[in-house]
Amino acid sequence: MAAISRHIAFVSTLPAEHYHQLEVLLFFNGRQHRVRKGIETAISRYGAPEIVTEGKSLRVQVGGETSAQCLFAVEREGQLSRPVGVILYVRDSFERITVLHLVVAEPYAAGGPRAGYSLLLRLVQAVRRVARCTSGIRHVELLYSQERPRAAYA
Repeated sequence: MAAISRHIAFVSTLPAEHYHQLEVLLFFNGRQHRVRKGIETAISRYGAPEIVTEGKSLRVQVGGETSAQCLFAVEREGQLSRPVGVILYVRDSFERITVLHLVVAEPYAAGGPRAGYSLLLRLVQAVRRVARCTSGIRHVELLYSQERPRAAYA
């Protein structure tokens, strides 16, 4: 019998059948209390995140006027797939991308059984790659840094 391999793919939309899994990941994550201040800051500045269905796909947007981009980490194991991470970001000035929301499934968080996948870091690196390919962007700001926003230079 062949071993089933697990890998992580990064995609900009999810199939609509993942709505419930995305909702749990984004809004009911057991570790969100650790970054509550960052969540509150992001919501007060940019609006609350909301899951939007467009045809047969899902994406996340913020409630304000800002146009947000989203990247999902999807775990694929055999024929099954599920969202295990989300990073939501905006280009809020000519030189800066700001990460508004960043979440990973608990097994992928620090201390979890799949922490070795470094999913949080890989999501931030994916946005940094976007920043390097975008004219004018000089740095990426992370609102979820413990006490103050932290820049991650592109």
